[in-house]
Amino acid sequence: MESNSVIRKRRVKAQQNMVTALCLMCMLFTVCWSVFAAVKEAHKPAVDAKADKTADTKTEDTSSVAGITIELTERKQESSAAEDTSSIAPQPEDPDDGTHPYTTPKDTADDLSDAVFIGDSRTVGMMNSTDKPQATFLCAVGLNIDTVLTSTEIAQGDGSVGTLQQALSSRQYGRVFISFGTNEMGWPYVDTFEEHYTEMVKTIQSYQPNAEIYLIGILPLAESQDTDGDAVNNENARTFTASIKKVAGELGLHYLDCSEAVADENGYLPEEASPDGIHMTADYCLYWQNFIIDNT
Repeated sequence: MESNSVIRKRRVKAQQNMVTALCLMCMLFTVCWSVFAAVKEAHKPAVDAKADKTADTKTEDTSSVAGITIELTERKQESSAAEDTSSIAPQPEDPDDGTHPYTTPKDTADDLSDAVFIGDSRTVGMMNSTDKPQATFLCAVGLNIDTVLTSTEIAQGDGSVGTLQQALSSRQYGRVFISFGTNEMGWPYVDTFEEHYTEMVKTIQSYQPNAEIYLIGILPLAESQDTDGDAVNNENARTFTASIKKVAGELGLHYLDCSEAVADENGYLPEEASPDGIHMTADYCLYWQNFIIDNT
């Protein structure tokens, strides 16, 4: 049987061996960690540089895409602006040789100072072409008989915009010319057109009770538009014009057919008279205006 002193020595030896093993393990861990840290530090600049390069590349790509998008957007906006302007603005053409019957009005004294024109983009074309600046124009591109009484974008004459009712309540006119129908040709029901047209005219009458009111028939379209137009064509123009004439008869107002001022021998708007088959050049807008002067 071993003595207590021997047992104690063995226990001390075992404890010393354990401590030694733990120390070796700690030293090994420290060495491994140092090597790992050194390797990581050595590779860090390359990794960061690669990341920076990738970020720069993404930034350049994003900038390029953004630049292309902006450029395409600007081109699209310029193209749309050009289309919108070309459809209603006066277009250059050969100088009028004076042979057209409405090159100048017979009634040269009529400056239209007592007249107000209410209508859509075709009326805007007359406004942009008129040589009678005394006339008043309450019109807008895209305006129709369903929106004219609710639109708040009608010019008021003082630089502001508002409703048609506000504009008509500010002054009494001797003559009121109403020209709508081109934007409504796609409506499926003519009776709905007549109802809205009648409501519009009666509202205008309520603000201008003493004025002579003229309802203008839809002007003809060019043959190219007549052929390609699904809704905006001369057949529909005649159909809806018949409704305008009917409303004029029912309300006891003047109906004015201005076709002869702008139509060719076949009843079409001449191709050279319009950039899009619908809206007229400056000369033809003046023919239209001069016809109105001589027939009212």
